[in-house]
Order: sequence, then structure tokens, then C-alpha cells
Amino acid sequence: MTATMILTRPQAQSDSFAAEIAARWSAPLEVVISPLMLIVPLTPRIDSVDAVIFTSAHGVEAAQRLNIPKGIPAWCVGEKTGALAQEAGFVPHIGSGDADGLIASMIAARPQGRLVHLRGKHTRGAVKDRLRAAGLDCADVIAYDQQPQMLNNDAKRALDAQEPVIFPLFSPRTATILRKQGPFFAPVHVIALSQAVAEAFGYGSTRQIAVAKHPDMPAMLDATLDALHAHSGHRA
Repeated sequence: MTATMILTRPQAQSDSFAAEIAARWSAPLEVVISPLMLIVPLTPRIDSVDAVIFTSAHGVEAAQRLNIPKGIPAWCVGEKTGALAQEAGFVPHIGSGDADGLIASMIAARPQGRLVHLRGKHTRGAVKDRLRAAGLDCADVIAYDQQPQMLNNDAKRALDAQEPVIFPLFSPRTATILRKQGPFFAPVHVIALSQAVAEAFGYGSTRQIAVAKHPDMPAMLDATLDALHAHSGHRA
């Protein structure tokens, strides 16, 4: 049978993930791209900043849009965000792939000066609060909103069928938006970036959830390919 994979990140990020999968998967695969969040830029006031904190690619984009000075340190949640920060002219310090690891590394390093976390309106991890509790000077700047979107018609058709549908999910926010649009007729197999993402989606009789071994892109690709193999009977 032809496996179905529904990607819910913004178009550019979904296109990139689909291309990575296609490079390693030779069997038939139906890919549906149905972004569940619309990123809406905001224009907050930023008084001063000595270093920035990026917990998503959208934060890097916001820093460029808001003319944050280049050349300052950027504390980045993982390698992908770190690479984007470096391309944007910042000096990246790369975390282990999730907010907990990033916070731990920052507390250990104890950066000086004013830290600014450029984040979305909806967030988890309490980055600012935890850093301030550790004695670091940190401020939140809400630089964009993540507005929920409905699944598109192609995604709905796949979810109304009997074949399994694979959902790689990268954030608790996306997982929550998806869960609220259920229940789904098709068996759903979620590949979660972290345990927090898995818990946001929840477990049910038509749901199978696998958590990536590490909260990063290579592990998400590996886990997604494992799910495709399990449901299709083909090897990547």
C-alpha cells in the first residue's frame, strides 16, 4: 500500500522535511502538506539586548526583521536553529535540542548582560522565568503569533480513509491544534519531537505515538522512516 504522511509545519519547513524523506525513501509515498499554524509577525519594542535566545527558526526570522544587532551571542535550542542564526550574522551557542537542555547550558555558562528571548505568543518551557530564577537577566519579547489553522481538504480526505496516516509533529502547540480537530477515522501514527509533544497530542485507540530518540531533525527523520517502513512493508 502507499503510505500517507501529513506535514503540518509552515510550507517551506514542510517542503524541506519532505525532500529529506524522499531522498531516503524509494517506495510510493503520498505527502500532504497542511500547515496548522499561520505565523503572524508582530512589532514589539526592544529596549536593549546583549544576547538573544532562539527556540525556533521563527525567532531568528524575527530578529532579522526587528533589526537586532548582528554579531551578538545567540543561544539556540538546537543545531538547525544554530545554523540559521549563524547565517543571519549571530554567534551561536547551540543547545541539546530542547528547552530544558538549552536552559541548563545557559545556567552553567552564566552569560552576562541582558538576554532577550524572541518567541511566539504561545510557548512552553518558561525560558525567561527559569533563567531569571537562576539569577540571569532575561526578558521575553513576543515577536510573532502562531494562529491555528484547519486541516486542508487533502488532509481531511486522508484522515477519512482506512489507511494509516503518519504525522511528524514538532511542537506541543501543533499537537494540540491537531488533537482538537479529531477524532479521526484513519489510524494515526504520530512521530513526536519530544515527550511534551506526545503528551499534547494524547493517546487513544486509533493513535500510535513514537517519540524521537533525540529532539532534533536527524532523529525525527529516522523515526518517520521507521514508521513508513512499519506501515508500508517497504524498506527505505
